[in-house]
Amino acid sequence: MDDRTTFGHWFRPENILLLLFLAVLAWAPFPYGSNRDWAELLLALGLGGILFAWSGFALAGYAGVSSLSRQLWIPALCVAAALGWAALQSVNLDLVEALSGLPARVAAHPVWDMTSKVLGHSVGSYVSVDPERTREAILAASLSVASFLLAFHLARDRDRASVLVNGIIVITLAYAVMAVVVYQLKIDVQTWLMPDARVNLDRLSGPFINPNHFATFLALGTLAALGTFVENVRQSVVWDRGTRVLVRSAMNAMLGANAFRLAAIVFMLSAILFTQSRAAVIALIVGIFALAVMLSRGKDLSDGEAAGRRAIVAILVAVLGISLALSANPLLNRVQETGLADSIRTSLAASTIKAIEAAPLTGLGFGAYERYYPAFADGTVAGDVDEAHNDVLETLSDLGVPAGLAYIAAPALLTWMCFAGCSRRRRDRVYPAVGYAASVAVGLHSLADFGLQIPAVAVIYAALLGAGVAQSWRTNMDLVR
Repeated sequence: MDDRTTFGHWFRPENILLLLFLAVLAWAPFPYGSNRDWAELLLALGLGGILFAWSGFALAGYAGVSSLSRQLWIPALCVAAALGWAALQSVNLDLVEALSGLPARVAAHPVWDMTSKVLGHSVGSYVSVDPERTREAILAASLSVASFLLAFHLARDRDRASVLVNGIIVITLAYAVMAVVVYQLKIDVQTWLMPDARVNLDRLSGPFINPNHFATFLALGTLAALGTFVENVRQSVVWDRGTRVLVRSAMNAMLGANAFRLAAIVFMLSAILFTQSRAAVIALIVGIFALAVMLSRGKDLSDGEAAGRRAIVAILVAVLGISLALSANPLLNRVQETGLADSIRTSLAASTIKAIEAAPLTGLGFGAYERYYPAFADGTVAGDVDEAHNDVLETLSDLGVPAGLAYIAAPALLTWMCFAGCSRRRRDRVYPAVGYAASVAVGLHSLADFGLQIPAVAVIYAALLGAGVAQSWRTNMDLVR
């Protein structure tokens, strides 16, 4: 391939869209993790514009549509059913009953009848206790869907998958460096540029308000970096030609790009420990072991390949141990002060279970937890509570059990595709392995926090999952364009 062909290759529409996609992902964390209405809207415009452009290129034949898109129909159906029900939760049932003659109002929450009686006029009837927040939650969920779809279609090409995953690693590392500099020098750049005052915390939080969410964000980039690092080392080392060749090739493998990756991994792991997020660290450790298992799966073609896969586990454990030795003190001090148990989260979980029991079929409103929580609170948690700190329970109470389970099933099915892809593939298995490990880490952490409700975290995770699912099948299975 000559230089002109290479130059023209990078100006193909799909490659330009990939760069724009990475630019949007790089912007997303800076404005408080995009966890403000205006920031979320900007993120929606960015992702929506890129997805719209990709659709136009695909219809015009300038971008490929993978034939494997049909593999997504069950997860797509689950998401459509869940968000479709959420949309119905925000519809005025008085209007539906008037137009259709069906007794739609029976599904409405009783609070609307009470409100109408107090005000002396009808204010409508809705399943959701706050239909406006439900509409906002639908928009937030659509961001993850858009990010996944872009990653899935763009990352069907192995070169673009590499650019996407490595781009996410660079983005994560850049924010980790910025966070440490801000933390050490006590300089808050965001306060100069944006109106919200930052909470004064002694924990590393980066551009996010909550250190736990920054830890989740860093964990995603760390897992991606760990996966690419150990896979590059495994491929670079000669495992079956004697000790001398093994040592020489291992030393060469630790130079250049791999040396940079190793330094980045240790730095990001240390930054996660400085967030002092107990649940995030535990989730990351489990995610690392899940990554090791995935990269070790499959049939070995030689003794050398078997040795390389066994070495993966040793490398991952060694890197984790180095980081713990360097930066574990802040986390250990917090554990000694507060312990591992959390009575507040236990109380919130009990209240959320009561909310599920109150409306198991219809739910109380997607994204409306802050509005209905007081009706089920036991009084042990002071102040406003806007999240359940358990995404699974909150989803079931928001949407009801049927739609909630459908919503949870979508990422679970996609994660299973990554799991199967690690067994199916030999080359490029690192992408489904990272997608699977990321799902394990964020899924476990979501049982104690709500990081996936922060847009920047959600879109980064969806991008890694999309790349993982895209590379779970051989690229040559696509139809020839």
